[in-house]
Amino acid sequence: MLGEMLKGIAAGTISGVLPGIHVNTLGAFLAEVGTSGNLLLFSMGLTHTFLDVVPSAFLGVPDEGTALGILPAHRLVLRGRAMEVVRIALWASLLAVLMAIPLSLLYPFLARAYAPRTGRIAVGLLALLLILTESGLKKIYAMLVFLLSGLLGILAFRLPLEEPYYHLFTGLFGIPVLVTALIGGGGNISEGSAEIDMDTKRFIGFSLLGTFLGMVASLIPAFTASQAALMGSFFSRDERSFLTVVFSVNTSNFLFSFMNFLETGRVRNGIVALMSPPGRGFLPYYALAAVFVSLLVVSYGEALAGAVLKALARIPYRLLNGAVVILLVFLSLYFDGPLGLLVLAGGSMVGLLAVLFGVKRTNCMGVLMLQIIIG
Repeated sequence: MLGEMLKGIAAGTISGVLPGIHVNTLGAFLAEVGTSGNLLLFSMGLTHTFLDVVPSAFLGVPDEGTALGILPAHRLVLRGRAMEVVRIALWASLLAVLMAIPLSLLYPFLARAYAPRTGRIAVGLLALLLILTESGLKKIYAMLVFLLSGLLGILAFRLPLEEPYYHLFTGLFGIPVLVTALIGGGGNISEGSAEIDMDTKRFIGFSLLGTFLGMVASLIPAFTASQAALMGSFFSRDERSFLTVVFSVNTSNFLFSFMNFLETGRVRNGIVALMSPPGRGFLPYYALAAVFVSLLVVSYGEALAGAVLKALARIPYRLLNGAVVILLVFLSLYFDGPLGLLVLAGGSMVGLLAVLFGVKRTNCMGVLMLQIIIG
């Protein structure tokens, strides 16, 4: 049991820290070579949600759960607050684990009561709110970005792609950040103080909000952690509170997706899809495992991120961004060949269009929301 958890933590650390290596891809690879098991996969997926802040904040490489956090995290990193971003991610994730345990008593009733129509209505209202919060003519631009990203998503999920999420989220959210940084030139990344510049009560409150939104996201098919974080953006008015919501949602969504699997057999997560049904009685067993994994990852997460940051700080900022763009393009080709590269290019153009129009990048979440709305 302990050995299986430690293997999962090691695998989740690798997928979390390395850019472009998705936890689902690594999980599938481990299953193919005969290294798997529910506890290993659970530990791996949970660890990944704590550490995927490293490539998303330091390099602008998005994971599905952290896509919306790239810009605010990147801004703080460039202001010399890189380690503060890491600490926000680690502690928001830990709080999400601790808060999810009591909420798990309520969750079975919600999971069994969920109806698909409810999800479509909720996503439709969220999309409307997203567009209408833009000012003046930007409402039209936002709708255009929303529809273009939505059509791209509908197309991508109908193509024979192994990693559609990679191409879509890297194109829509990652490449535009890197290209903008390349054009802008200056900037650098440095550690800075790790102290969280945010009132403790507010931090706990926004983490609770993120945990609740992650729970809601786990009920609705194709409603992702990023979309749940998008709901949180209407309540958070600064970078730190928004990031607290994003990272809490990411971890909470993973945990509740696993609970949904235990209660109903529904698969809402790529890692969960690799598991065999363990039965409802195993929930307390996994709750203890979650606390153990969380405390262990928090104990070394900052030191690991600091080591990565020291290595990256030696590379000129422009050269670093250019190298990451080349790596992301190479990975797109590796995963799905020319088709993957085509989707990556399409996503990049839509993402850059949002920058050009000056509308919030969150409108690119139409990539998943549009197909939920139209059913």
